[in-house]
Amino acid sequence: MAVGETTTGSLTDALPSIHSSARIVKEDAGTWRRTCDVRKQQPNTGLNWQEFALSQIAGQDITESTNNQNFQQLQGTLFQVEPTMSQIILKITDRTFRKLSSIVIGKFGSLSGNAMNRKDDEDYLALFSTFATTASPGAGNPLSFGHIAAAKSNITSNTTEPSLAEVFSILHGFGIKDIQDEILAGVGTYTIPTGITEDVFKRGFMGTVAGSNVFEDGNITISGSNGNGATHSREGVVAIIGLDKKPETDRDLYFGGGADVISLVSEKAFAERKSGTTQVWAYLHKSDLTAPTS
Repeated sequence: MAVGETTTGSLTDALPSIHSSARIVKEDAGTWRRTCDVRKQQPNTGLNWQEFALSQIAGQDITESTNNQNFQQLQGTLFQVEPTMSQIILKITDRTFRKLSSIVIGKFGSLSGNAMNRKDDEDYLALFSTFATTASPGAGNPLSFGHIAAAKSNITSNTTEPSLAEVFSILHGFGIKDIQDEILAGVGTYTIPTGITEDVFKRGFMGTVAGSNVFEDGNITISGSNGNGATHSREGVVAIIGLDKKPETDRDLYFGGGADVISLVSEKAFAERKSGTTQVWAYLHKSDLTAPTS
């Protein structure tokens, strides 16, 4: 028979194990819904989403006696994209549902949705490597104001076909840090007056560079300390949605005493919109993305 004071240590096996909270590992929400020309493919319209761009025609001066035989021929270019499917599927046994903490189970739906969102954003970011390289710093070189400004100018003042839509720069946070360093280069060298430099020193960089709206996207892959950002107009990248995250459930009575099968399916595609075959509205920024230390 035990003798002595009673503490939690003497009743360890009687203590319940209860999860007070649960969380999902954080990840970037992605940017494509805010930066792309999002188009819905209507049902029963075939495999491809299609857009026909009519080429320009020209007017001319005439006089009262002119017999104008300079007929303008109507021509155009077909732009078509076939959305592809992606899916996440889970099989969870009934016993798992009976035994697992309810607050953990409650996170399953959000976790699956996050995975599909990340897949969509990664598909969007993968398109960057195919953009024009006119304003790309190149591997091992930092991104600067000039690269974004050059891309923005090439988009809105393009001599083939200018874009009249908003312009966005999608960058990794390490690339944005290079822009911030450029703005703050004078700190410690000369007196900093009230203005953009003071604001960046206090709050970090955010907002607009050379008329391009800057978005941070943490899903940009860093490979060998380099990564791909981009500047493009909204109409420069089309996001075609054939099916937007359709949930389905099924039962497998033969597995593990019964299990729920949970699926999310979507059908999307991302494509660069060109002027005919000419790249005009989307520019790559391949640059050094070494993690900053100071």
